[in-house]
Amino acid sequence: MKDKLLELGEIAVKEAVKLGADQAEAFLASSRVFSIEVEKGAIKSASEKVDAGCGIRSVVGKSVGYSYVTTILKDDILATAKSSVELAKVSLPDPSFASLPSFSGTYPKVKGTFDSAIKELTAEEAAELILRSVDASKEVVVGRRGIVEAQLTVASGVGAITNSLGVSGTSESTIVNLSSYVTVKEEDGQSSSFEFQDSRALKGIDPEWVGRTAAENTIKALGTKTCENGEFPVILSPLAAAVVLGGGFAGALNAEEVQFGRSYLTGLLGKPIASKALKITDNALMPNGIKSRPFDGEGFPSQKTPVIASGVLKNFLHNSYSANKEGVESTGNASRASYTSLPAIATSNFVVRPGKGKLEDLVSEIDTGVLCRYTGDRPNMTTGDLSAMVMEGFFIKGGEIQHPLRNTLIGINMRDLLQRVQRIGADTRVLKSVVSPSLVIESAKITSG
Repeated sequence: MKDKLLELGEIAVKEAVKLGADQAEAFLASSRVFSIEVEKGAIKSASEKVDAGCGIRSVVGKSVGYSYVTTILKDDILATAKSSVELAKVSLPDPSFASLPSFSGTYPKVKGTFDSAIKELTAEEAAELILRSVDASKEVVVGRRGIVEAQLTVASGVGAITNSLGVSGTSESTIVNLSSYVTVKEEDGQSSSFEFQDSRALKGIDPEWVGRTAAENTIKALGTKTCENGEFPVILSPLAAAVVLGGGFAGALNAEEVQFGRSYLTGLLGKPIASKALKITDNALMPNGIKSRPFDGEGFPSQKTPVIASGVLKNFLHNSYSANKEGVESTGNASRASYTSLPAIATSNFVVRPGKGKLEDLVSEIDTGVLCRYTGDRPNMTTGDLSAMVMEGFFIKGGEIQHPLRNTLIGINMRDLLQRVQRIGADTRVLKSVVSPSLVIESAKITSG
């Protein structure tokens, strides 16, 4: 399939150039996604989606046209190439556009991005896997009124990209996600929580751990209370750190947002912005990484890019458009949701270097503070202001967890948060594109009740 997609892509590029494109690019993908859901402890549904298509970008002068088709039939792809060129000819010129990327070398080899066990997983095997997670949840909540929900998604895909400037590459990948959501009801209230795992390999999923931990988290969240208000230390668990850093900081590193002045990091490249304890890299070459790949969404070779080192902001993240606009080299962060979209900018594996100590050790060092397990809130990308609801978390007193929290907000600016990273744990977790341990923030405004 990889060779077939690449051949079709080359045909599309040649057709676009023949029809008048100065430059052309074809991105093709074929994928299979299987999903199974459990509701109230029993299998509710199972579905499979097979998709394949081609997106073609043509450049005429400084005008760009993009067209895609949801098949990989040759005649359809040729027609799409024609449409792409026609759109480029009538599009307004973009003075900031310079060129598609060029590359003629060998792409790096990345380990652990494909697992045949995922590609060949049967519906019966998937059902057995998810029910093991459900049974583990039920064992924890036995004797309580509990509701268990779960979802398993497995995906495999093949992609190819080629352009008229020498780019030519194929890749094959797999991913599996298992998540569990548990609700427990008692006379004085109820609580809900969740757990999940993502992996490139089937053996990277532990269904019993996912189910058991989701149920344990739910029970721990019973009996929520408010806490003292004031300026206190905050521990961000790996899950909370993934939201705050992966969304709130990584998004501000988008070079296009910086160029338009929409990032709170504008003007800070090369300057100290964070605690010296914090080291972050964007690593598309990480073995087994959820976002690892040999090349990005434009066919530019993947790399490991330093983001923060010794507290200094080292790089913004670029695709070819933003890099050409600034006169620098792309960092290989072009990202495509599918063949239906043009390349944007996104992180690959956003990796925070671990420190020392388990979460319990970090808690024991806090006199009065808050442990935030999860928040869904991200900062204002322009100002950096963050007002994060503690959706799951605990009040800490005397180095011990006292009770779960409700109606509690954490208020801080992201620039202050980065500078106040006082301690970093060793409890690293892979959370989709973010790989992070727990972080101890020296102080933040806590408003509860």
